[in-house]
Amino acid sequence: MPPHQHDHTPSDAHHASAFFAFGRQPDGRYRLPPNLVPDNVELIGDGDVGGKARGLIFVMHYIERGGRLADVDHLLRFPRSTVLATDVFDAFMKRNRLDEDVQAGCDRRITLAELGERIASAEFPPEWKEQLLPLLGREHRPLVVRSSSVMEDDPDHSFAGIYLSEFLTNRGPLEKRLSALVASIQRVYASTFASNARAYRKRHHLDWRREKMAVLIQNMIGSQYSHGLFYPLVGGVAFSRNYYPWTERLSVEDGVVRLVVGVGTRAVGREYARVFSPRMPGLRPEGNDPTAIVQFSQETVDVLDMHQDRLETRKLHELDNPLLTKICSIVGSDGSLREPMSSAAMLTSGERLVASFSRLIEGNTLMPLTPLVRHLLHSLEELMSLPVDVEFALDFSSPEASDQQAPLFYLLQVRPLGNRPEHRRITAPDVPDHRVVLQSHRVLGNGMRAGIRHLILVEPSTYRWDRAYDIARSIGRINHELVEQDEPYILIGPGRWASSNPQLGVPVQYGEISGAAVIVEMSTASFAAELSYGTHFYADMVASDVLYLPVSEPHGDLVNRSLLDAQELVHRDPFVTHYRIPRGLDVYVDALRQRGIVALRAPS
Repeated sequence: MPPHQHDHTPSDAHHASAFFAFGRQPDGRYRLPPNLVPDNVELIGDGDVGGKARGLIFVMHYIERGGRLADVDHLLRFPRSTVLATDVFDAFMKRNRLDEDVQAGCDRRITLAELGERIASAEFPPEWKEQLLPLLGREHRPLVVRSSSVMEDDPDHSFAGIYLSEFLTNRGPLEKRLSALVASIQRVYASTFASNARAYRKRHHLDWRREKMAVLIQNMIGSQYSHGLFYPLVGGVAFSRNYYPWTERLSVEDGVVRLVVGVGTRAVGREYARVFSPRMPGLRPEGNDPTAIVQFSQETVDVLDMHQDRLETRKLHELDNPLLTKICSIVGSDGSLREPMSSAAMLTSGERLVASFSRLIEGNTLMPLTPLVRHLLHSLEELMSLPVDVEFALDFSSPEASDQQAPLFYLLQVRPLGNRPEHRRITAPDVPDHRVVLQSHRVLGNGMRAGIRHLILVEPSTYRWDRAYDIARSIGRINHELVEQDEPYILIGPGRWASSNPQLGVPVQYGEISGAAVIVEMSTASFAAELSYGTHFYADMVASDVLYLPVSEPHGDLVNRSLLDAQELVHRDPFVTHYRIPRGLDVYVDALRQRGIVALRAPS
C-alpha cells in the first residue's frame, strides 16, 4: 500500500461546524472529556472514539442539553452504547507486535488474508478484557459490534460498508459471552487492513498509517419472535440529500429513505427495499403498477438466529410474525394489492404478504414516521452544518413501546453524507452513430469523463448466477491491474453491481471495482437495474464522483457490441471481456435531456 500522505483533519470549510469542534483537542485528535459523554454511553479508554461513535454521541449530547430534533421527540431513542477508544487498539497492536505484520501486508510480503488471520488470532490485552465485564454483567440482550475508525464518517470519505459490523446473541455463561465479544472486536480490528479498506484508502489517497480503529458496541434493537429469531420489525436508512431524484417533482433537498423488514443490513445492501421521499412518500421510484411494486419489494430478511448464534437470512413468509400485517400489503391471486383489515388478517389460498410499508409511511395510524424522519433530517443537517446519513430501527414490541402506544424510533448511527460536487450542466453532444458505444435514455445526475481507455463487460446473456463469485473474482483481478496502472475504466454488467444476491447482479466487493469511473447496469427480462437509493453502494458513488448509467435495450437503449469487438482485446473468458480502447472513450451524463452517451473519441 503506497504511503499516501493525508492529514486527517477537517477542511477549513468544516471548522465552523459544531460537530467538527466537538471533542477536538489542540493536537487535532478527538477525545471526549466526561462532561461530553451522555448518560447512555460508556467509554473504555481515553483515546479517540472514532467517527461513527462521535456522530452518535454528538447528537445524544445535544438532546441531553435540551435540544429538539422533531415534533415527536418522545418517540426518539438511542441504543445503550459502549465505546472502546483507539488506545485499546494501540495496546492490542503493540502487545502482539502487529505493526510489523501490517507493514509486511502493505509491502505484500504476506497476504492481507494472512494479516487478518494474525490480528484475529492474537491475544487481547487482559487489562482491557476485564473492563468489558461490567458491560456483559448488565447487558443480556443481543449486541452489535461496529467499527468506528478515526477516518470513518468524514464528509469526504465515509468508509460506508467498508469495515466490519458483527451481531452477537450474547447468550450463555459469562466466559463464553466474553470470548465471543473479544473475538468480534478483533475481527473488526482486522477489517482495518482488509482488501476493501486498502482499496478504499488508495482510491481516496489516504495514508494507512494514520488509521486507527475504535469500536462501538450497542445493544441490538428488536425483539425475539417465533422460531428463535431476533430482529427489529423495521430497519432503515435515511439521507438528507437525494443526489439522484427519480422525478422532477422531487429536489435534492427532499432527501430519501429506505425501509426493510428486519435487520438494517438489507437497508444498506444492494437488494430490494421500500424507497420513498419524506416530502412525497407515495411517489415510488418504480411507479404505481402493482406488478412493479411486487417485483421491487423485499423478499429476504436478515435476522439473528438465537439458536444458531449467527445472523441468518429468511424469506419474508417464513417469519410467521402476525405483526407483519402492520407493514405489509396482501398480494391477491390476481396480482392486485390491498391493505390488511387487521393485524389478524388471514391469507387465503394464492395470497401472500409483500413488504410495502404503505400504512407506516403514508399515514399516521401506526406512528408519524414520515414527518418524524422529515423533521429529523432537517434538524440534523442544521445541527451538523452538513448533509447527513442516518441508520435507524423501529421497536414495535418492547414494554416501553407499549407504554407509548406507538413504535419507538431508535437512532443507531448519524454521519456526514458525502457531498457530491455540483456539476456544471452537461449537454451530451450529438455523436455520429459509428462512434456511439452506449446510449441511455433514463439517466441520473450530471457529469463527464474524457479519454477512458478501458472497458469491462459482463454480457447479460452469458451471465450465470451459479458462477457469479468466479465472475466477481475475475473482475477483481482486472480491477487490481488497472488500479496499479492508474487507469480508470467503464464497468458494464447485468442487474445490480455489488448485490449480495447473485441472482440480482454480480456480487463483487468494493475492492474488486474500486477503480471504476463509470458504472453501467443493464436491465433485461431477468435483471432489474434500479439505482439502490440509500445503500452503501450509492453513498460511495456520491463520495467518489462515479458516474452511473442504467441501460435497458428492450426500451431503446443501445450497447454497440460490434464497435467494442473492433477494439483491442485484453482478456476474454466465458463471462468477462476486457477491452482496451487506444483512442479513448468520452462519457456524458445529461439529466436535463435524459441522455447518457459513451462514445469513441473523434480522431485528432
